[in-house]
Amino acid sequence: MQGGAIRKVKKRSPKKDPKIEEALAAKMQGGAIRKPKKKSPKKDPKIEEALAAKMQGGKIKYHDVMHKYLHKNLSGRGGRLDSPFVREKMHQLMSSYHPALFQSYITGKVRDIPSDPQYALGGALQPTRRDPRPTVVNWGGSMRPISHSENGVLQAYDSTFHNYVELV
Repeated sequence: MQGGAIRKVKKRSPKKDPKIEEALAAKMQGGAIRKPKKKSPKKDPKIEEALAAKMQGGKIKYHDVMHKYLHKNLSGRGGRLDSPFVREKMHQLMSSYHPALFQSYITGKVRDIPSDPQYALGGALQPTRRDPRPTVVNWGGSMRPISHSENGVLQAYDSTFHNYVELV
């Protein structure tokens, strides 16, 4: 078989089905659209209420001018990044609560508050009486300290124990 140039190439179109052609022609027939009406989608009342509130201002309702000022000027990353005036106002707000709350604000990290009822948030600290003794006392233990090793086993020296076995 010898190769050579292909001359006068013609592209063949696929055969068209007459039924498909008739269906397409019928579908493409059109006419004038008279009295067009726009159909709106159904609206959810909850979404509409939220949108209406947003359009009426949609902003946070501030209690007073200071609340608005603090809301706009708090860094949210701790009091050390806030201005001195903001820190002073936050101290005034938090002074009636547990000191750990203000300390958490200053550091920007929440500290664990003890579960003792006297440390409950919302009130001034109650004076507490010191314990007469510490709660943990290390009196030592009944085990003797390890002093040496015998055949790979750690041993404790005991001067009260007779070390030699005597056969009678």
